[in-house]
Amino acid sequence: MPFAPGREDARLPEAAEQAARPTTLFDRAEVWVLAAVRAAAELLPIDLVSWTGGLIASAGGRYTRRNKRVMSNLAVAFADLTDGERDGIARAMWNNYGRTVAESFIIDRIAADPSRVELADEASVRTLLAGTKGAVFVGLHFGNWEVTIVPALRVGQQPVGIFNPLKNPEANRFLLKLRRGLYPGGLLPASRATVLKVARHVRNGGSVCMLADHRDRAGIAVPFFGRPAPSTTLPALLSVSYGIRLFAARVDRLSGARFRVHLEEIAVSRTGDKEADVRRTTAAIQETFERWIRACPTSWLWCYKRWDTVRPRIGARAADPPLTSAQPINRG
Repeated sequence: MPFAPGREDARLPEAAEQAARPTTLFDRAEVWVLAAVRAAAELLPIDLVSWTGGLIASAGGRYTRRNKRVMSNLAVAFADLTDGERDGIARAMWNNYGRTVAESFIIDRIAADPSRVELADEASVRTLLAGTKGAVFVGLHFGNWEVTIVPALRVGQQPVGIFNPLKNPEANRFLLKLRRGLYPGGLLPASRATVLKVARHVRNGGSVCMLADHRDRAGIAVPFFGRPAPSTTLPALLSVSYGIRLFAARVDRLSGARFRVHLEEIAVSRTGDKEADVRRTTAAIQETFERWIRACPTSWLWCYKRWDTVRPRIGARAADPPLTSAQPINRG
């Protein structure tokens, strides 16, 4: 989702199921904590908030259960590295993750400061997107994925964002309130109903943004670091079905809470064989992500399952293609 990594898998809950869960006392207490952190962060300089988050995660992240998965994933991706080298990547990853979480509480302040988020090769991107009606933007949990939307807005794009809702409906409302100003096109929860809305939106010339690097057990298996990885087909399916352009984006952390967003167009397979085109295009997205991650492995979030094998599925129906957390995008 836009504000933080969501569930382990990018599966689509029904909207009714999301709304049916009653609010508990624990839910309210969780929101009180979030509100207190937000209030404290508002009083501090942006870079201090970011540094504090990184310090906390760097110190504690490697003692969590998720760090075992981080090390396991790194062993899969970088078998040629020593344990010490992989441990160094993990430590830096936790620092980046902690910074990103802390920055999420002041994302509005970061977005409002033009000096903090820049778009790589902005003139070329403006030319690339000029006259583009209908586009799919895909990102990954890299750098601070929260800020990907900022340069997109600067070049005139207003994509709809899709997010994986939290189990706590009160926390959902709190965090969405912080981000609504960044998504003038709308911010929608991942559900089958949302997929239908998004399909209509792009068919009518609109754009959509989402994260596409998590395991999707309803997706198809394509290569990722040399192993089959269940991956969402939604970006490829939308692009292939409606003849629209597909862009991948990553956010590089320059220093502290300053970022550069890169946009790269993905070549969409258009042979007329929809099933094969979706598979090839999905593979091209993951190949781009892998290239970026290999270049800077400390910037990607390694703490989620990615390579569990599943029965692959191709050419999912438009009503229920797989979906991941949402976010926006831009070039490099």
